[in-house]
Amino acid sequence: MLISPGLFKMVPMNSRMKLGIQYAVVAIAFSALIWFSKDLEFSAWAEESDESKKSYNFTTIAGDEIKNNPMAQKILKNIEIAKQRVEQMQQKQKQFIEQQKFIEEQRKIAKESLEKQLARMNKDYEDFTPKNSYARFLSNNINATHHDIFWDQFNSMNERVKIASIAKKAILDNGGTMKEAREEFNKYAAMSRVEMINYVMELNIKYGFTDKELQSYFDEYGKLPRYGNDGDASCYGCDKYEKIKEQILAEKERTKTNKA
Repeated sequence: MLISPGLFKMVPMNSRMKLGIQYAVVAIAFSALIWFSKDLEFSAWAEESDESKKSYNFTTIAGDEIKNNPMAQKILKNIEIAKQRVEQMQQKQKQFIEQQKFIEEQRKIAKESLEKQLARMNKDYEDFTPKNSYARFLSNNINATHHDIFWDQFNSMNERVKIASIAKKAILDNGGTMKEAREEFNKYAAMSRVEMINYVMELNIKYGFTDKELQSYFDEYGKLPRYGNDGDASCYGCDKYEKIKEQILAEKERTKTNKA
């Protein structure tokens, strides 16, 4: 095996190829050290080729002759350079691993601290969440008989806000502006007057505060038909309320008769 000094010349190439050459140099260096370990001598051996059957003579460099041999000196120098580069690479790798470990530890500490702060904040402001604030408003201002219809309205609006928030986030995630995101939010969260009137009408029917027949008298804007002459106006529900009036008058008459 012949070692040429040309193997140690560095040429520009990408980092992976450089790393491969450096490890090759180290391998050669270790091989050379093994050669030197036996009486500090270099040897070249002869081998016989199957084709040419040529023989090569041994050449041995030993002792002080190494100091005076340029080839040997260059190999020794390159071995030392290779060792230094490997040590530098190992040191950089060690520093990089330590830095990554430190960063991960800091991230873990920051995450734990944030979670503790959020838990404490949620506990401190638990009474002021939208749902709890609304519950307090109902308890203090609205008759309990009507709580269900109010909660139905709250839950419906809450779902609208959730959908609107998802739409807003999608705009921002895809590179949209804050103005575009707000417009998208409003599109899904807003409710038109007609939608609101119809929704309230449905809730009133659902919870027994009115019936479909009575609601049919109102138009889509929640208004009764207008008449220029009151005499032409319809008497909504007159048949039903006339019967009720008759029952009330009959009850009064019975009461008077019983007293007499």
